Amino acid sequence: MSGRSRHLAAAAVLLTTLSAPALAPGVAGAQAAAEARPNTDPGFLQVYDANVENLPTSDEQPPAECAGDWHDLMYYMRTQELKPDLYLVQQLNNRSQLDLLLQRMEEHFGEKFAGVLAENAPEPTTGGDCNAFKKRQTNAVIWRADRFSLVKSQSPDNRWQAQNYVDGACVNNDQPRTKGVKALLRDRVSGRTVTAASFHWPTMAHGGEKCADENAVELSDELTEDGYDSHPQYGATDLYIAGGDTNAHDREGTGWRKWYAMANGDLAGSTLGFRDAVYADCETTADPAACRTDRWTLLTRSHRRVDYLLARGPGDTLPRTTDAVVPTFDEGDLADEALSDDGDNRDLDYSDHRAVGARVHY
Repeated sequence: MSGRSRHLAAAAVLLTTLSAPALAPGVAGAQAAAEARPNTDPGFLQVYDANVENLPTSDEQPPAECAGDWHDLMYYMRTQELKPDLYLVQQLNNRSQLDLLLQRMEEHFGEKFAGVLAENAPEPTTGGDCNAFKKRQTNAVIWRADRFSLVKSQSPDNRWQAQNYVDGACVNNDQPRTKGVKALLRDRVSGRTVTAASFHWPTMAHGGEKCADENAVELSDELTEDGYDSHPQYGATDLYIAGGDTNAHDREGTGWRKWYAMANGDLAGSTLGFRDAVYADCETTADPAACRTDRWTLLTRSHRRVDYLLARGPGDTLPRTTDAVVPTFDEGDLADEALSDDGDNRDLDYSDHRAVGARVHY
């Protein structure tokens, strides 16, 4: 598959670090020595973001033309130092699929996770092919229950609809998968609060790219709306974290696209003040542009970077982000092979989007 050979040699290093015995499938709580441990540091959160495309598998729904192996990403997370504290997810089917994901995460990581969806039951579509199946999608915020307690995330105030371009104007899109969702969480370890959000903007074919500027502003507004009063508010927290699929590239020719220039607080003139975890990490390398190019997230001919993990602090502060990763499909395959006892099909990837992970510091 395109991009696979480029990463295979680097990913092979993973196998040399995993000497612990495999975790038996379906056995919760069996923690192998080389696997991820819970994050007990009050100073930062381990966060992942992924467009999971309806959790594709090779032997159950969705149909074969949507086949994949979403467990590869779970195995990859297990080979890292820390379990996820937050998992921001796009394009799940419905509440039943979220429940399945939470159950499988408990089996993989040996502890409980909880989550909230933008919609529990998106409008079903007729037909059984891959395209029809993928039209029934929604977005989720997932958290590790030992680390976080839910303060607030009640529908409909916890969700918003991204915009697309129709008849010369940006209007609310009508696709379920373009509803963002947010949750106000209390960190049991640090005592602080976090507003976390998962979002998905319309595709270019649905007029989303022309409204990327408006959608970036709306994302910022949704995270920070409401002020301090006697009740908990999304906009009165110690940290704001958002992950999502913008369906919009960050660059245009030799410059930055307007939405991204507004969003990225490390760029001069930014008005929204988010830290892009991958951008910040690549700026520490010898060739930042090459680093960003290598960390593409969407599997197309041009391998675009459209999935982002963004963070901001109270006021105009930029939180520190470290240890940014964009797990390759090969790394997922190799982690699966190392930790499972049923092998792995290297022709199947965990999605057609690559995930993004980072540590986000208070």
